[in-house]
Order: sequence, then structure tokens, then C-alpha cells
Amino acid sequence: MNTIPYVVIWDWMCRKTATPQHAARLRKEESTMSEAQQHDLPPRLRHFVNQLDAVIGKDESQIVEQGSAALRELVAHDDWLPPEAAAPHPQFYRQYLLYRDPAARFSVVSFVWGPGQSTPIHDHTVWGLIGLLRGAEVSHDFRRNADGTLARHGEPQRLETGTVVAVSPTLGDIHQVYNAYSDRVSIGIHVYGADIGEVDRHVFTLDGQVKPFRSGYAPQIPFRSYGQVRADLLAGREVALLDVREEDPHAQSHPLFAANFPYGRIEVDAYTKLPRRDAPIVVLDDGEGLALPSALRLHQLGYTNVALLEGGLQGWRDAGGELFRDVNVPSKSFGELVEHERHTPSLSAPEVKALIDQGENIVILDARRYDEYQTMSIPGSISVPGAELALRARELAPDPTTRIIVNCAGRTRSIIGTQSLINAGVPNPVSALRNGTIGWTLAQQQLEHGQSRSYPAASEANRQTAAHDARALADRAGVKRLDRAQLSKLHADRVRTNYFFDIRSPNEYGDGRLLHFRSAPGGQLVQETEQFAPVRGARIVLADSDGVRANLTAHWLKQMNNDVYVVDGLQAADFSVTGAWQDELPPHPAVDEISVDTLAEWLDTAPQQIAVLDFTSGVNYQKRHIPGAWFTLRSQLATALTQLPDGVQRYVLTCGTSLLTRYVAADLRVLTRLPVLVLTGGTAAWLAAGKPVESGATRLASPLIDRYRRPYEGTDNRAEAMQAYLDWEFGLVAQLDKDGTHGFKVI
Repeated sequence: MNTIPYVVIWDWMCRKTATPQHAARLRKEESTMSEAQQHDLPPRLRHFVNQLDAVIGKDESQIVEQGSAALRELVAHDDWLPPEAAAPHPQFYRQYLLYRDPAARFSVVSFVWGPGQSTPIHDHTVWGLIGLLRGAEVSHDFRRNADGTLARHGEPQRLETGTVVAVSPTLGDIHQVYNAYSDRVSIGIHVYGADIGEVDRHVFTLDGQVKPFRSGYAPQIPFRSYGQVRADLLAGREVALLDVREEDPHAQSHPLFAANFPYGRIEVDAYTKLPRRDAPIVVLDDGEGLALPSALRLHQLGYTNVALLEGGLQGWRDAGGELFRDVNVPSKSFGELVEHERHTPSLSAPEVKALIDQGENIVILDARRYDEYQTMSIPGSISVPGAELALRARELAPDPTTRIIVNCAGRTRSIIGTQSLINAGVPNPVSALRNGTIGWTLAQQQLEHGQSRSYPAASEANRQTAAHDARALADRAGVKRLDRAQLSKLHADRVRTNYFFDIRSPNEYGDGRLLHFRSAPGGQLVQETEQFAPVRGARIVLADSDGVRANLTAHWLKQMNNDVYVVDGLQAADFSVTGAWQDELPPHPAVDEISVDTLAEWLDTAPQQIAVLDFTSGVNYQKRHIPGAWFTLRSQLATALTQLPDGVQRYVLTCGTSLLTRYVAADLRVLTRLPVLVLTGGTAAWLAAGKPVESGATRLASPLIDRYRRPYEGTDNRAEAMQAYLDWEFGLVAQLDKDGTHGFKVI
């Protein structure tokens, strides 16, 4: 049986890693929760509390005798425990407060054990009663030897459903308790002669170490129904609907505005993507057991308004909610709606090829990211990522009779790009390449690879014209405006969630930026809105140095039912903050580290004893990784360990820079007593030291589901998959109508 090291018991860890202010808030929340529950207890629990209240104040033997009888009556029934107090954690046990006496004379707690989970070895400083509601517990007693070490004492005691035992500080009880079952949850109802969350106790190790221990309560994460979430979306209230599964299962089915927010990256992404700690958050999965741990992790990080979606994905489906496939669905469905409403002109792949072959007066502008363009492109096309189109088009097609053709990989960015130029008043005839590079490939026409053609600088005359047109367009859409003074006030606003995005190119952003503004090139922000800004109903503030790109992007985001502002009057000199953007990150637990040279020596001398676990993305792992490293997903860590060969004596964790693994290390220490080390500097340091690497999917401890393979990516997609993707996009307008929560309004 795997027991759980005391240093990673969840509630104790919460208090140890929380700031003093956060710990005080946790205590305040617990107090408020308890007082509210006094007035809303299940009838059976209320009856038990009244019985116990009547005997408190008598001597301990009477309390134990009469309290045991009352507890035996309570655990004889399995119909009263609130669902939120019966939720197991996949890695360690949970302790939920059911009732706390206002005078702290006693407390009632549910202990929820997953298969194989246990407490640390600990003592008791107050009397206690333990009754089994479901499953069974096993308790091992320990006695201290003269040298301080511990030894098991007597035979283990097994508690079956319905039985009650007592513990007493007068007997010097030191014991360890665990779930007797390896395949099911067990739940005990524990009663203590104090507020057990505020009682100082001790935990022990077999070699004699003694450390302070204060048992904490798991926050009781509430549930929010489909109807409640839908009402928030319809009313435009803030809500972050977070799908915490990996990207591939997320892409198979999810609600329209569910942002993919994988459990494995919560610490890395939370403070940047969820900037307001009291914003409403609703977490979902599809029964994988990730929603509750994610909600608890967010709570630990300081988020105070976290709930679980009632019933998860299945609950959404059962309530009649519409479910969508693929990724970035809000943006893609909006693009289809734009074409449907505006009849955006387009040309088929054979028509465009004929124009090229005939030497017609055309220019082809690729609206994707530059790296996508380099992978594959339409012959003769030029890379002009989406937000740049209105600023650069007049430079690339100065003759107003030149036909401009806009393409992407599929449909969305070519539709939005084409309509951007039409909306912005570019005088040229403009058409989308229907179905993008997918359509080109399905027509059995050859693509180019490795091209580097890019847009030129915009002349001042063309910039002014484009700025005038883009501003008029944003005004027409209802975009709001800020000056620098108002922007400063907005930074200090904590009432609403604020996102600040710099719409310029990544190169410009790298040369200098505004304080608080993240890089979000406009075309990608429109394409991936829910990933950049997962809080639906938040305020989005855009900035650029030319008055074109922010206004053009803002006019699309506004039509997508976002509250959008543009900062007016900015000049290039205003973007003066230098240095790379740094995401705000929570402190990570202390880790033991290993250098590149030491790891290389270990792998040379005893490779079978070292398990290198690589938590980078599946794409990066296949490109290159440390020889012998295992691709591992944090969300499936326990299962991944079962895939490793026998003989492992220590674990070494790595990823790109080892940033993520510093958080993962604590999860792994829950599951093993073997040493856990983090590679200093990660795989990047290994590469910098000139160490060898290997490529391919050589060792997969977890499946490659962290990224959904887009049918429009790469050069080896099947024709059937590409056609199916196009067919799916064609059906999005009908799905939008069924869903009804989007609020999109095409001007």
C-alpha cells in the first residue's frame, strides 16, 4: 500500500504555502461557512448535533458513551451526507467540515478516502469518535521507542460500515488510518472535542522525526447548474467556464464558451489568464476526476468564487446544452456567421490557381501566423498576419484594380481578413481563398514550403488613411475609448476582470511595450479569444502605436459581444517598457534539484535506476528529449507511474525550463517514497550543455492527448479529415442558433 507523506497532505500544505493574509482569509471563510451551516443542516445531522450538544460538559467517559450511541445511529443511514462533503481527491484524502460548535466545544467532519489513501502517523490531543458511513478504515497504532523511533503496536483495527470507535489523548494514541479498500471510496464521520481545524497536533515518521501538524478543512466547493451558467452568459455577467481536461478530449466535446484550461498547467496559467481572484469560475470535466482537484488548486491559489459544473459535461448535455467540437470554437463559429450575414466574397482554389497561371493582377495575403505560413503557403503569397492587413494592404496593392486574395489554413481567418479589408474601405476588390490551404490541397494543387515573404513598412500617408478608416469602423461597432489617464485608473480597478493586450507584432512588442500589456497579435486574439481571455464578460483593453490594428481588432471583438476599449493617442515612444513579459506565478513548494552533469553521469552508470519524466508538450517531446525520458502528463501522473519499468530508485523531472516541474514535484511526492528531483534549467539546460537528445514518441508513460491535432496543420493530413473539418465548419451557424448564448451581432 502507498501511504501519503505528511508534507503533502493537501490542507496542511494549503496553510503552509499560503501567505499569512490568505491563511487568515481561509480561517474567516471556514468560520462563516460553519455559522451558515448551523441553520441549514440535514435533519439527521441536526438531530445528532443536538444529541451531542446535550452531553457536552459531562465527563469524557459519558461523552464517549452517549456520543458513540448517537454517532452509531447517524452512520446507520447513508442518505444525509451533502454531495460536496463526499468528494474524494484522486491523490490524497479530504477532510470536510460538517459542523462546528460556535464555542468550539466540538466539531463534526467527514473524512473521504480514495483507494489506497491514508493519513500520516499522528497523535490526538482531544477526545474523538470515529464512525464509518461507507466502506471501511484500518487503523494502526504506534508506540515510541526509547530512541524516539516508532514501532507498530498491536494488531491493526478494522472499522466496517456502521461501527464506531473512540480515541483519547489520555492514552497517548499515535496511529495511522487508511482506506481498507483498493477499489472504492470510504467515508468516515469523525467527531472531536474541539474545533479540530485549530488544534495543534503532531505528525511522526518511523525514524523519529516529529513535526507540528494542524488539520485543515477542505473548502466545500459548490456546484453551479447549467441553468445558472447559461443565465450568466445571457446576461453578460462575468463567468470563466474552464474545461480542465487535456486539449484533445476538450476538442472532442465542450460547451461553446468553455476555455481549455488543463489541470497540469493551472499554476503557470492562472494569475495571467484569471487576473481577478474573485471572478466567478466554473470548472468542468467529463468524469476524469480532474474538476475537483482543479477547483481546490484554484482555491489554494487565492480564487474565492470557484464552483464545479453540476454533472460536468454530461450534466450540460442532459440539461439540453449544446456541445461543440474542435478548438477556438467561439471565434470559428463567429467567422462562419460573418460570412453568412455579409456574404463575404470568395474564390475556389482552382479559380485562384487559374488567376496565378494566367498572370492576372492579383496579390495573395496569408493571414496566419508567420510560422504557419513558413510551414506551407499558397504559391507567391505574402505573410500578413490578420491585424496587419488593413495597415499593410495599400502598400502591397497600391493599384486599386489589383485583386487582393486572403487565405488561411481553413476558413475563419480568411473570412475575417477579407471582411476586415472590405469593412475598412480598402478600394481593391477583395476575396477569400475558399477553404484556405485545405481547399488548395483537396484540389490536388501544390503548396510552397519554407517561404519568407513578408509585408513592408507602411507609409505615413497610408497609415493615416488606414487609421481614419479603422477608427470609424470601431466607432460604428460601439468600441469604447480610453486616454492615458483613464488607463491608469482602470489598472487599479478590482471590481471587474481587465485584460490588457498589445495588438502589434511580436517583434514590435519585443522592442518595447506598455506596462501591464501582454502581447496578443490582433489576428490571433480574434482567432483564439477564449484562450487569451477566458473570463467571458470581462473588459478587454487594446493598444497599438498606429491607430489601425487595435481599432480593427476591437471592432471584431465588439461584434463577438465583448466589452472592448481602445487606448487612444499612443505613439511609438509610449511603448518604452523593456525586457520580456513575465507571467505572475505563485510560489512553488521547495524542491530538490539535480544538475545536468550529475544526471548525465547517473544515466551513464545506472540508467535503469533513473526515471526521467518529461512534462513538456507532446509536440516538443517528439521533437527532442533527453535519451530515455518518458513523456508524462501531470493529469495522469498516477497511471503514468505504472508504465515505468521495475527497478527505478529515483525520479528526475524536466520540461522546457523546469518551471512546470517545480509544481509537479509536490504531486509526485504524494505518490511515492522514492527521491524526487528537478533538473536545474530543464531540457533547455541539457541542450545548452551539448548533451545528446533523441526524437520521436520513444517512451510514452501518458498518451499524446495534451494537444489536439488540427486537420489544417502540417503537411500529412488525410483528405477525409480535412473535408470533415470543412463540413463541421459549415454547420457552425446552425449550432450557434441552437446554443443561443453567444450574443454575436455582425455589423
